[in-house]
Amino acid sequence: MRHDSAQTVLVVDDHTPVRRLIIRMLGRCGFKTLEAGTGAQALALFQDARATIDLAIIDMLMPNMSGLDVAAELGRQYPEVKILYLSGHPGSIAIDCIRRRAPEHLLLKPFTEQSLVDRVSSLLARDDHQTVSSASEPV
Repeated sequence: MRHDSAQTVLVVDDHTPVRRLIIRMLGRCGFKTLEAGTGAQALALFQDARATIDLAIIDMLMPNMSGLDVAAELGRQYPEVKILYLSGHPGSIAIDCIRRRAPEHLLLKPFTEQSLVDRVSSLLARDDHQTVSSASEPV
C-alpha cells in the first residue's frame, strides 16, 4: 500500500537494525523519514525539523532516556505532536497504561509492515493529537 502524502515520520530506536527496518517499511509506502538512535538525538532532530515532522515513532526502552521521557519532553515543547510507542515488552506497567488509555498509540514488537503502516496512517489521519506521556498518571 502506497501512501500518497509526503508526511514525515521520526523513528527513534536505539537498535540500528530495527530502526532501519522501520524506515524501509515506511519508505516503501511513501513516507519520508528521519531517524534517531537516542532520545537526545530525537529531541535535537525534532527541534531542528519540527515543522516537517508529522509523527514520532518511539521505542519504549532505550538507554539514558526512555521512550516515555522522550515523549513527555516532546509533549511539553510541542503539544500537538503525534506519538506511536513501540515495545517488545508487553508486560510492563507503562505498556499496560498505554494499552488502557490510548491503545491506538501502541504497537508491540514484532509487527508486520502492514500493521505498522496501518497504525501510522490511522494516527496521522486523527485530529485529536492525543499522546500518552506518563505512565504514572491515574488510569
